[in-house]
Amino acid sequence: MLFDMVHETIELAGLERTTISAIGVSCGGPLDTETGIVYSPPNLPGWDALPLKAKLASEFQVPVTIENDANASALAEYRFGGGRGYSAVLYMTMSTGIGGGIVLDGQVYHGANDSAGEVGHQILLPDGPPCGCGKRGCLEALCSGPAIARRAQAAVRNEKTSATTLLDLAGGRVEAVRSEHVLEAARQGDVLGLHLVEETGYYMGWGIANLVNILNPDIVLLGTIAIAAGDLLLNPIRKTVSEFAMTRPAEAVKIAPAQLGEALGDLAAIALVV
Repeated sequence: MLFDMVHETIELAGLERTTISAIGVSCGGPLDTETGIVYSPPNLPGWDALPLKAKLASEFQVPVTIENDANASALAEYRFGGGRGYSAVLYMTMSTGIGGGIVLDGQVYHGANDSAGEVGHQILLPDGPPCGCGKRGCLEALCSGPAIARRAQAAVRNEKTSATTLLDLAGGRVEAVRSEHVLEAARQGDVLGLHLVEETGYYMGWGIANLVNILNPDIVLLGTIAIAAGDLLLNPIRKTVSEFAMTRPAEAVKIAPAQLGEALGDLAAIALVV
């Protein structure tokens, strides 16, 4: 099936197989970038210790580069998007989870065993909500899309008289409240929606301040939810980073939305081979 997808992509691009010089794969982890083995990603059932790099290289007889999708996205933003012109770039995605990639002087920082960039699993509240990783109070457990939805649902249950906008957007069902409803309520000036977005910005800013102190990046690029929310979320993040990060790295860093939008997935794979 995977080979069929690659063949179809080549055909859709109007190319001949013999003209392909390299293949880049942006893939959910965990994986080993050196061996190219993918180890049971949650969203790719059946890919258990799959030697993906070797299989593709054998089939297509070209060099193959495989990279964690967050790292590949960071590299794409560095080369083609908001990270152009900077030497130290931190990319963070805010969606079903919170992931990240670190690019230093044009190279993805992988760490000792390809585990660097797990920015969503820094613990902010040791007694906070449980996270999918098995710990509690991780940034992901506070600021991912599902986490925002859970906080919003709890707030609606506790503050029904002031939650009419969120309830209306969710069709009157508390359990149907999602992060996108929170953003829309905030755009409409709803007090509860604005509070939830500001609270998310506080937690995100706290986490980013830690990373700014450690990495001293030129720029932090935020994707998905942060792009949709714009300055409603970015300004509280910037304010919190300014308050909590050390002065010198805080003065050096720019916090901005990622730039590549829907093209990011394709450009992430391309960035690995150009």
